[in-house]
Amino acid sequence: MALFIGIDIGTTHVKVIAADEISAIVCEEKTSYLLYQPRDGFCEQDADEIFTALLTTLKKVIVKINPREIETVCFSAAFHSIMAVDQNGRPLTPLLTWADTRANDYAKQLKKSGEGKIIYNKTGTPVHPMSPLCKIAWIRDHLPEVFAGTHKFISVKEYIWYKLFGKFQVDYSIASATGLFDSQNFQWCREALNFCGATSDSLSEPVSVLHKETKLNKEYQEELGLPDNLLFIIGAGDGAMANLGVGATVPGVAALTIGTSGAIRTATNFAVNDEKGRLFNYRLTDNLYITGGGINNGGIVLQWFVQTFLQKEFSSEKDYEWFFEEISQVVAGADGLIFLPYILGERAPVWDADAKGVFIGIRSTHTLKHFMRAVIEGVCFSLLQLLNTMEEKTTIDMIYVTGGVTQSPLWLQMLADILNKKIRVVKSADASAMGVVYLGMYAKGFIKEWNEIKKFALAETEFNPGTLQKNLYQTNISIFEHLYDKLKDDFEILSQPK
Repeated sequence: MALFIGIDIGTTHVKVIAADEISAIVCEEKTSYLLYQPRDGFCEQDADEIFTALLTTLKKVIVKINPREIETVCFSAAFHSIMAVDQNGRPLTPLLTWADTRANDYAKQLKKSGEGKIIYNKTGTPVHPMSPLCKIAWIRDHLPEVFAGTHKFISVKEYIWYKLFGKFQVDYSIASATGLFDSQNFQWCREALNFCGATSDSLSEPVSVLHKETKLNKEYQEELGLPDNLLFIIGAGDGAMANLGVGATVPGVAALTIGTSGAIRTATNFAVNDEKGRLFNYRLTDNLYITGGGINNGGIVLQWFVQTFLQKEFSSEKDYEWFFEEISQVVAGADGLIFLPYILGERAPVWDADAKGVFIGIRSTHTLKHFMRAVIEGVCFSLLQLLNTMEEKTTIDMIYVTGGVTQSPLWLQMLADILNKKIRVVKSADASAMGVVYLGMYAKGFIKEWNEIKKFALAETEFNPGTLQKNLYQTNISIFEHLYDKLKDDFEILSQPK
């Protein structure tokens, strides 16, 4: 039996799966790690904690299989992380995650300049404090001694790759989400480097997502019990791999994920640059881009509301069950109660770290259940705004859905009604981890074309938009569409230091 290992290094946990040549899951394991928030706007992780979790999880999978049957080990990781390391690869800073907004002032400065538009057009990364481009500029000015002593600025996947193989390399996918990479010409962007003060030498060598290494560090080879010359493939970013994992690699099909955050992405064979800088264009292969956007506020909003207002923990499938049972008792549209869900600022399509959460339309007749329903509808309305932005550039007929949202049939039906699209839930242990399994299968010739993935990624359930429910949402949607524009100046005032 041929086995393919997929490793997904997420924001909250690392997941490792082993699948066979027909993509059936043989075994899977997951290990969590901590997110540190020492100050408002700071969102950090310990890269060594993540590396230890990866080794632990990989060992748990390897002991359950025959290591000599492994064909490839391939990696997926969250976009936009950055850290400084010395010439021996030792961390000089914590890992700054996508949710870290300390560089907001730099993003504002760049966004207002003509230089920002040039950088966006070349890199395909919207100007926002999430990007390593802005974070490196922050390190330059706030940690000058660290900046001066930095050998490389790298992501979490680059750190793990260096630990395993002793090479500073970054795949085109992760690189193209940094705001530093000219994805048209496969090289670091001169204008971006000038802005943040980095150089090509202080960044990793860009390589294909199919780049291979076989000389695993002997210490880890022995610790993991792996055979000599096992093929390791560098892989790509988790969003791009999620599209691959559900088979959303053809025109007209998008992948939608709601986990902690959320995203809608579609695959194209050209960069879909948006003159307003609202969409990302991340390079996957020589002839494949992943286009779309991510929202900061997905399932985390639901968790925040339950923990803050209901004083309850929220994480399990059972929690989804009771929450959606409660909101099913409230009519679509929550009787005119609307929630702008920007509790963590927002990325696509507004790209504003100063954005805030707002309830509007509150009346004395509204109950707790109305607020609960408005929270979920607000997340769906945000995704609708993103979808509408994408459809200015490309037509989307079908949406494949993965993530925590798939635990609730009601939430899936709400998405179908609000987005006015056919929704398919795809059978997948983990879309990003399965994406790198398919990448490994492609590298070894088990898959010849990306569209072959459709035969593996089978839809479990389908949800169609209902006309009655869709009409009930229309008034709230029309108000939601303009709510941010009316409040954005006030959000900026509220974000100013007191």
